[in-house]
Amino acid sequence: MKVYKTDGYIGKGQSIGIFSKISNNEPPHTHEFVEIIYVKSGSAIETIDGIDYPVKRGDIIFVNYKSVHSFVATNNENYEYINICFKPEVVANSIITPENAFPLLSLTAFNEMSKEIVGAKLSFLGVERQEIENVLDSMLREVKNSEQFSSRILESYMNVLITKMLRKTMSLSQQDESDDMWNGLFDYIEENLDTKLTLSTLASKCFYNPSYFSRIFKEKHGVTLTEYVAKRRVKLAEKLLAESLFTVDEISAKAGFADRSSFYHFFSSFNGITPTEYRKTKLTSTKNQDK
Repeated sequence: MKVYKTDGYIGKGQSIGIFSKISNNEPPHTHEFVEIIYVKSGSAIETIDGIDYPVKRGDIIFVNYKSVHSFVATNNENYEYINICFKPEVVANSIITPENAFPLLSLTAFNEMSKEIVGAKLSFLGVERQEIENVLDSMLREVKNSEQFSSRILESYMNVLITKMLRKTMSLSQQDESDDMWNGLFDYIEENLDTKLTLSTLASKCFYNPSYFSRIFKEKHGVTLTEYVAKRRVKLAEKLLAESLFTVDEISAKAGFADRSSFYHFFSSFNGITPTEYRKTKLTSTKNQDK
């Protein structure tokens, strides 16, 4: 298997190598440096350590040194990409230091990003994608011009690029945490429909104050918390009406409605018929199926 050497991609006295290329495939190989690949156009299957990742414009693949890497363009397209090559110690010692303007980008933070991104990809769209491409275009121009202090300028651009990658990684992590929070909340509601589910109680589950929680719930899910809980209670009532012998009043209590009046109000508003009429409809349907 071919091993790409540092000297072939990072110039003497330079800390970073960057180039743009169009290619349809690259057989399995390893390299002595870390590689960041940005997809400029086309699409491909990038394979890192035996795992395939479909990529398109705006995607970034992070490949750690010694990883086995290959790609094949898809749909017979011209696959254009930008490669940034650098040694791990360059990031630790030159680009990212505790004394620079980006204390977030300590070696520990970079290592954590490496763990998250190796064998994975980041996707940038819209304004974010344009910002990434502007940074990369500036880096390519700097390499081409080879003017005084170009190495330092490249390192500064690299700092910006990695900052944006870290920011994206952290935002995705926060989104995962947010999804976990909502899923946990919905599970709690389902398990406690027969209890009093107040705004304050549910807000505390997500560590929000009630007024803020009420607003973001409506913004994220398109209904108020009261409407959501009522719909879930009606769904439970529908199941009990169709599958159990409980009385309507018993079902009202088991579904968590405060009284018979509120049960009929919400059930009728969501279904267009009363609970009693719903049960008769289901019984009639069952009898017809048994014939």
